[in-house]
Amino acid sequence: MAVMLTSQERVSRTELTVTENISGQGARVVTKKPWSANDSLVIKSLEGDLQSEARVIYSQSIRESAYAIGLELIAPMGDWRTKP
Repeated sequence: MAVMLTSQERVSRTELTVTENISGQGARVVTKKPWSANDSLVIKSLEGDLQSEARVIYSQSIRESAYAIGLELIAPMGDWRTKP
């Protein structure tokens, strides 16, 4: 699922990327650059109207120039996908 991540702490850090897995409470997202545990960001679904503040729970290297981050969603609103 395509998402946009925007940092609330670092100026001008926005990344368009994809999820590996999603739930009502969190998501595992593949990124090009590492994020740090406890970073605050906003996640927005590009396939639905979900938007939420989120906190990075973990960040791990999965291959060269690719990282998986676990996000805890804080007060998510909307759906990951738009219903037909």
